[in-house]
Amino acid sequence: MSLTGWSEEQIGNYEQLLLAQVPQEGSVGNTSLLRSLRTANKDWNENLYWAIRNRLIERGHLERGKGKGGSVRRVKTVAVVADVPAAAQPIVDQIQAERDLYDPMSKVIRENWSPDSGLDAVIVEITAQGGRRPDGKWSRPDVTLASYKTYPYVPGRHFDLITFEIKPTDGLDVTVVYEALAHRRAATRAYALLHIPSDRRPSFEEIVDEICLEAKRVGVGVIVAESPNNYETWEELVEATRYEPEPQRLNDFLAKQVSQGFREQIMKWFR
Repeated sequence: MSLTGWSEEQIGNYEQLLLAQVPQEGSVGNTSLLRSLRTANKDWNENLYWAIRNRLIERGHLERGKGKGGSVRRVKTVAVVADVPAAAQPIVDQIQAERDLYDPMSKVIRENWSPDSGLDAVIVEITAQGGRRPDGKWSRPDVTLASYKTYPYVPGRHFDLITFEIKPTDGLDVTVVYEALAHRRAATRAYALLHIPSDRRPSFEEIVDEICLEAKRVGVGVIVAESPNNYETWEELVEATRYEPEPQRLNDFLAKQVSQGFREQIMKWFR
């Protein structure tokens, strides 16, 4: 949601309403925070929340925190206290194969993960099912996201191409990191996105630790999702390091692995 055309007074009022719901110490989940805001004022919706929240982050009043579904916490100079209701219970899903994860996870990436990450505009596409892999083994990510980001004190629009390698619990091992790493040859950031239902999480702690250790070493991000279609159960365990790929590799990736509509939207952004 763009705040263009809003007065500074209007924006400031919403900023104060949001800050008033952030606890003085610790973090608060995005879902819980939005629920509190809606209870206090029916004007709040997800688009307004992300726009105001991201503006506060950009201006140094809030910072992103960890946790399922993402969270925010106050920068120490901000002093507001509020109670926060408990998070909703996650949705339980029945997943039979990796391909069953593509649709729900790509939707959550577009509708929840992207605004939580502060991206101004996004295109998300499932790229796993594109026939022959054009550049060899591990060259095609499961989901690809293109975005741009603007900053209040840095001129221009900053382009990102972010890839996601999705893996179910069956057969999960550290090779998921190397698959994601292969995608980063043409991407600015790469993530391994793991579906591990809550009842199976304890038996996978050791392999998740191994995956995270290797991911940190090579700069790949790791997200664990208990429920593929419920962002409240997603937890970013390792943040991906941002890289600048060779422009030719990036261009070749876009030419070979995404749809024409995907490419046309990128061109519209930068005309």
